Amino acid sequence: MDRGVKVAIFVASILSLALGLIWDQVLSHARTTVEESQQDELGPQRMSASIGSPDLPRMQPPESITPAEPVDDAPQPEEQPIMVAPTQSTHTVQAGDSWWKLAYVTYKDRALSTKEIQDANPEVKTLKVGTTLVIPAGKASLPVVQNRDAQPREVPTAPAGSETAAATEYEVQAGDSWWKIAYVHFKSRKLETSDLEKANPGVTLKPGIRVKIPAGR
Repeated sequence: MDRGVKVAIFVASILSLALGLIWDQVLSHARTTVEESQQDELGPQRMSASIGSPDLPRMQPPESITPAEPVDDAPQPEEQPIMVAPTQSTHTVQAGDSWWKLAYVTYKDRALSTKEIQDANPEVKTLKVGTTLVIPAGKASLPVVQNRDAQPREVPTAPAGSETAAATEYEVQAGDSWWKIAYVHFKSRKLETSDLEKANPGVTLKPGIRVKIPAGR
């Protein structure tokens, strides 16, 4: 290729690059000018919006402020329980009654023992249906407490040791039966009458004899 042609191409390239740079500068300057003009036009509107119209009414603070009444969040005192002292009463012997049943089932709220009921009725040696007994008032130092809001609680109805899981023995009382021993005296063990009969083969229930009570389920 002719040397003159090469020089012409090189010069044309230089000119094209220079024109491109100049055009970029022109566009950048024009963009800056447009942005500045937009900011100048929005300036008064922004200032007016921030200050607000002078015709708007201004809120005045109240002359007096009434303080709010304090709220009492303190817990209210609970209702005091009603103290009811047990009084002496009488009881007519029913079928199935025994000294133990009277003390620990029928009058369990008085915290009496079988001996205390027996001592209050020295003339009665054997319980018979229809006999009238004197039931003491109970422990004078331990009055019965009745709370109207309190939930009733279960009171054990079996002799000491009957609520344990271990096998034990039980002295038969008048009026006892295999059903009563299983479902009343030792109900927490979830025994069946057959469980008691198997633990005491050939035993006929009589007051005073001792029977074996399995540990339960």
